[in-house]
Amino acid sequence: MIHLPKQWSDVTVEQFIEFNKIDASQGSYHYNSEALSILSDLPIEDIEELDVDEMRQLIKENKWCKSEPSKRYKHELLGLKLKPFNKLCLYEYIDLDFYFGQNYIENLANVCAILYRNTKLNEWGDEVMEPYDFDCTIRADKFLDLPITDVYGIVHEFLKFRDDFLKKYENLFMGEADELLTNEEKAELDPEEIKEIEKEQQSAKWSWELMIYSLSKGDITKSDKIGALPLVYVFNVLGMKKELDI
Repeated sequence: MIHLPKQWSDVTVEQFIEFNKIDASQGSYHYNSEALSILSDLPIEDIEELDVDEMRQLIKENKWCKSEPSKRYKHELLGLKLKPFNKLCLYEYIDLDFYFGQNYIENLANVCAILYRNTKLNEWGDEVMEPYDFDCTIRADKFLDLPITDVYGIVHEFLKFRDDFLKKYENLFMGEADELLTNEEKAELDPEEIKEIEKEQQSAKWSWELMIYSLSKGDITKSDKIGALPLVYVFNVLGMKKELDI
């Protein structure tokens, strides 16, 4: 007897991550076999031994997994509290931006490890969150057994926050200069224009590092102090520097 979840709240973060790694291009049989294997926690060989009618019935009973999980999320999990996005420090945002740029579903546990934090009361009775001086990849394992519906919504919340943030400070971000020039495009440009574009492409590759290097005036020993500063404060300073040309 194969036991399958009835809804997304019965699916763990780890299962959801594996579920989203399935290569749909290999055909429906492969996709459905992998999906049933992941959701049932059974080896793929056991699923492939099912007869066609039994597999078809299981697929029919689990049509719900073709929809998206609820976009709700919990503000407290595992004794940890969700850090407000507008209070992120520079390093936290940089790491989140990296994970979202790679694949935010496959990196969901790492994303949660950055955003959910230990808290304590300070000597004045105010709640403070732990600093970002831990390895999120180690803490990430704690989130793998949680229901996906406990955390899935933070993906959409952060994407909205990032979009608003990029629009607010769009004049501080470089344009799209990461695509290599084709031979045809180079033929239409003079050597100086090509050199300038290639320089921008190199700068885009190291944009965060260049920002911190500039703010620290080349003193890399100050990098961690700058990385711990509030994200919004850092970009307000960058905006001031650009507007005043200082």
